[in-house]
Amino acid sequence: MLKKRNTLRPAQHSSSSKKHAQAHEAVTGNEAWYGDKPPDLGQGFTAADAAERHTTVTEILLRAAKKADKHGNTASAEAYYQLLDKLEDCRLRHRCGSLACPGCARAYQKAKVAAHEDTITSLKKGPNKQLVFVTLIPKKLMYQPGQFSKIDVKKASRWLKDVLKEIGKRTILGSADLSWETRRGQGYIQLHWHLVMWTESPKKLKKKLASIFSRTKKHERPVKVRVADDLGVLPYLNKAIKLAELLRNKRTHLPELLLMLDRTDPIDLMVHTKMRLIAQSSQLAFKPIG
Repeated sequence: MLKKRNTLRPAQHSSSSKKHAQAHEAVTGNEAWYGDKPPDLGQGFTAADAAERHTTVTEILLRAAKKADKHGNTASAEAYYQLLDKLEDCRLRHRCGSLACPGCARAYQKAKVAAHEDTITSLKKGPNKQLVFVTLIPKKLMYQPGQFSKIDVKKASRWLKDVLKEIGKRTILGSADLSWETRRGQGYIQLHWHLVMWTESPKKLKKKLASIFSRTKKHERPVKVRVADDLGVLPYLNKAIKLAELLRNKRTHLPELLLMLDRTDPIDLMVHTKMRLIAQSSQLAFKPIG
């Protein structure tokens, strides 16, 4: 029988570049992101809420590890134990930086919201330009339980940026999101994106996007565009996944999903065009390219 290990693997990130590492350090090395100072993520998303979810997540991983161990699934048991060790060792000034960690995922969310708020506020657009909140849901990016290891957010976001060239050069800020959906009794993870951008005509923009992200069935709404009256959409845009909802209602496949989240670099969730992500003064920021 496998036993829980005490070794801690460092967070695995998709890029080894110095700037990428600095972006991570700006979040995990700044304890302010782990507290309750602004930006406010809303009710139910305080530091205390994250701590409570952290306890629940580790309990779920421990049960999953023991179950896999009992049924002779050594590889899965080992993976769950390794992630459990990482999350349990996450503490003040020694953060794990994993998206599977409720505390670290929340810290990245807060840092991204702050960066987006500062950038959107500082950008000067013409009087006819409207800030819009856009959701894009490509149906081909659906993953059934057992397929979560195939989710590659970085690769999918590169594809998205290539596709969005069809609507012309424009500044776009946003983040990838993962949601649990159910259709005809079958549950699956849907990879999609929430973005903000500027346009003179939300209606024309939606029409252009709909021509790219076409629906395959009558009930589908792969493109949603609405005017952003304020920046209150940013916490939702940057949430990555509705963990609280999954903990309440959809725990069955959560261990597999947590392994996928741990493999996903939090910075790779971010999507931006005509802007470069940088780290400065222990926070994330964007600078225009060119």
